[in-house]
Amino acid sequence: MEDQTQNTAPKQPETNEEPRTEAKPAESAATSSGNKRGLIIGIAIAIVVIVIACIIVFMTTSGGSQSAVSQGQLENKTPEEIQAELDREVEEGMLSISINSYLEMEDGSSDAELRIENSPANNYKMQVDIVLQDTNELIYTSDILEPNSHIQSAKLLVDLPKGSYSCLAKFYALDLETDEVVGEARAQIFIDVLN
Repeated sequence: MEDQTQNTAPKQPETNEEPRTEAKPAESAATSSGNKRGLIIGIAIAIVVIVIACIIVFMTTSGGSQSAVSQGQLENKTPEEIQAELDREVEEGMLSISINSYLEMEDGSSDAELRIENSPANNYKMQVDIVLQDTNELIYTSDILEPNSHIQSAKLLVDLPKGSYSCLAKFYALDLETDEVVGEARAQIFIDVLN
């Protein structure tokens, strides 16, 4: 009988371990997460630096932080003084308008009793246009009125036939020096032409 011996290498115990190459993607995911976190922190630091730079620029161009200017009214003003100041500012910017809201004309060629007034309280010159509301046709345009002046009556630009007309009066506030239009107000008026 022959002796048969086999030269076999000792068997390695079987394990269920994953190869080590699988661990590398997990490491790179952690590294990618760390890069994102670092990027966010870097952006936050950059924003803080920009804000600080803006504050420094603002303080140096506005004369520094030692300003004598304070917000609001003077501390010793009474409520009545504050209200009077506010009323004055509102009045300076307001335009007081006045026109006859119902005009009755004997016929289309008669003078229209317009009664347009530029109040002495206005801080603007005034010019007035009247248009028919349906067609926007211009039927009257005034000369420029200085404050404390008026137009009692005037002829219209068109000879309106008999009938009732709904119109829009457009008041233009003009700068006292340049006559440039700086504001506008409107009023609805009605014209009845009897014959």
